Amino acid sequence: MENPAEPVMGGLLIELFFAFILYGITTLQTFMFFQKYREDRLALKALVIAVWVLESVHTAFCMQFMYDYLIAGFGDFANFLNISWGIGITVLCSAGIALCVQGYYTWRVWVVSGRSIFWTVVIGFFALLRVAFGIASAVLAYEYPQWLTFRHTKKSLVTISGGLGSAALVDILVALTLTYYLKRGRNIWQRESNSMINRILLYSVNTGAITGTASLLCVILVRILHHRGMFPHYMTTQFAVKKSSLVFLGLVMIQAKLYANSLLGSLNARAHIRNKGSRPTYSTGSSSGFRVTSPRIPVVEVFQQTVTQDDRDLPPDEEPGDFDLKNLKGNELA
Repeated sequence: MENPAEPVMGGLLIELFFAFILYGITTLQTFMFFQKYREDRLALKALVIAVWVLESVHTAFCMQFMYDYLIAGFGDFANFLNISWGIGITVLCSAGIALCVQGYYTWRVWVVSGRSIFWTVVIGFFALLRVAFGIASAVLAYEYPQWLTFRHTKKSLVTISGGLGSAALVDILVALTLTYYLKRGRNIWQRESNSMINRILLYSVNTGAITGTASLLCVILVRILHHRGMFPHYMTTQFAVKKSSLVFLGLVMIQAKLYANSLLGSLNARAHIRNKGSRPTYSTGSSSGFRVTSPRIPVVEVFQQTVTQDDRDLPPDEEPGDFDLKNLKGNELA
């Protein structure tokens, strides 16, 4: 008899291993942030702490529901059909992490775009929509506590697909908006700043591409499982699943870790980008989002004086090596 746990939980377990590794990276980046940027504003430090706390709670409940399925419910294969109560909490934590991270990216668009109300409102709207869909999905997980019932509920498909689709759209809009305004600013600022702007562009696009790709994969898997069924060979006493059924859940857990690491990575990369840059430095004080200033370079002046003297011209009572500054050219040092 085929082991039902392997096709149902195998893929999810492996994905959670990767999620836990990403949590370790999140913790490391949080430590690095407070070591390197002690002078940052209190609001930014509070944001980092909030993301790390949500990540910790998220990771703890990922462990809880896997323990519930594989240890507490060992041998009870029908337990795989139940939605563990910890899953709803992880969905709420994911929504909170997305709100913090995408809220920060929305603020970044506001600054870089020169306080563009249109793009800030559009991106902020879809970011809040993603959070609303996430909360609704968590509520439905408690309202329909079985995967089969949950899957056949159209509301669950709308909330999950809508939440993940909104997250992907926000990532794409943020990447495109930052790319547009940074490239436009590159034509205005000094030529020496182009290499730094290119690095900022590359980093912005890459971070948005990673999280956006994870969201799109989740949407695709949810749609496939909705049409094909999560447990196609289920029976009341025993069942076997030939297709991975909860893989999408593992990707949703990984997505939350990717969001946290993208935020912390962008914050910790500031010193690296500055050090790699040339003379110009950047801050968020002007209407375009960046202010270019050239640091003052100390100037060292070197004076050279060459004195040639013939011993034959010296008076008899003066020893060689005694020089009178008045005899030098110009009666003073040049």
